Amino acid sequence: MSYCLNPNCRKPENPDGNKFCISCGSKLLLADRYRATKTIGQGGFGKTFLAVDEYKPSHPPCVIKQFLPQTNSPASAQKAAELFQREAQQLDELGRHDQIPELYAHFAQEQQQYLVQEFIDGENLEKELAANGAFNEQQIRQLLQDLLPVLQFVHEQGVIHRDIKPENILRRRVDGKLVLVDFGSAKNFSNKATNKVGTTIGSAGYVAPEQLLGKATPASDLYSLGVTCVRLLTQIAPLQLYDYREGVWVWRDYLQYPVSDRLSALLEKLLQTKLEKRYQSVAQVQEAFREVTAASIPPQSDAIATASPSLWTRLLGATPQMLKGKLAQHWGKYDDAIASYDRAIAIQPNNYQAWYQKGCLCAELGKQEVALFCYEKTVSIHPAHFEAWRERGLLLTKTQLYQEAVSCYLKSLQINNHQPEVWLWLSFALKQINDTNQARICLEKAKDILPSSPVEAANLLMQAWQKIIE
Repeated sequence: MSYCLNPNCRKPENPDGNKFCISCGSKLLLADRYRATKTIGQGGFGKTFLAVDEYKPSHPPCVIKQFLPQTNSPASAQKAAELFQREAQQLDELGRHDQIPELYAHFAQEQQQYLVQEFIDGENLEKELAANGAFNEQQIRQLLQDLLPVLQFVHEQGVIHRDIKPENILRRRVDGKLVLVDFGSAKNFSNKATNKVGTTIGSAGYVAPEQLLGKATPASDLYSLGVTCVRLLTQIAPLQLYDYREGVWVWRDYLQYPVSDRLSALLEKLLQTKLEKRYQSVAQVQEAFREVTAASIPPQSDAIATASPSLWTRLLGATPQMLKGKLAQHWGKYDDAIASYDRAIAIQPNNYQAWYQKGCLCAELGKQEVALFCYEKTVSIHPAHFEAWRERGLLLTKTQLYQEAVSCYLKSLQINNHQPEVWLWLSFALKQINDTNQARICLEKAKDILPSSPVEAANLLMQAWQKIIE
């Protein structure tokens, strides 16, 4: 198939071999040799297409980048044009490295600017993460071993990438090597220029604090590399891995595999928010990395390493998140408990016990809507969780949604019918919707299964009533 590059074309798909678009009449061959076949990406500055080079006998694949800024501001369009031009210059200089795409051509056609560059056959690390799950230490070591020399080469050319993240790192299919792509945000730097305020560019969560202020340095790329590593280790979005209240990274709370102390220390220094406390050059990272590789990798069965974001976390060390939450809840650390349950859910979204425990705590704290949602998630994952059905019914009773409460009580009793308090609550809810006969039957059922001890029976009845009126 041929794909028309005219941005205003309504039907850009064309039969293979056509010279002109059958819809708008535009030329389908770029520079009389490059034929776009499909779109593979779109951003703020334009579109990216997979293409073939028809000038060469083998018709090898390549990539076409079309400059098409999505802005109505002349100043913004001019800035975007400068960045596009800069990317061409950067790729022309950097493309001689084996792990950076080579620039084939840069030109204008029909008032549009284009880049043509090497096609890298492979998947980016974000897609790899989604397909295969969190990385382990061995994979992160391999990533650093692959990328640190590439980044050193980039910095030696006086260039800062400014947008390092999993999406911009491709694993080349032919040899498994990692390739650094998308230099559209890159800029040149010099000792004189690093203190000047420039444009803020980068991806949310991956950008170093000084880069947000328009003062990117080579160390800003190292920060982004550190964020990339912890994103891959945890499968959690970067913004969730930083505790803004305490001003610390909490990535180790989300680990799915153990990480050695040496690698943890290296990553923590990469992630320093204060520029002066971070590694200042790739050479410094490589020196620290040599110490990491000299040590053995912790066995996969070891306890997961822990971070030190707070005194509470330091005390609990490597205790699993569910137990952390229960202990925190026991000691009245409710915010910490909810945070621990959230982390358990982030690590394993189908952890119905974490959803249930969070629901119970939220109900206790008067957060009824959150609690109802948590109970609903619990039973959607584990329909036989009679406690969640019971507690959801109780909350619905308190909010006077009696018909829905009846449904929840019945489901709980279908799973476990020896719950006298639930039969009592069901009787109460039925009474409220004027189903007197069924209410009387349920009350008799509750009486039949009450404890034989009058004291125990009285206590149970009192507790059941208190839960409704609380």
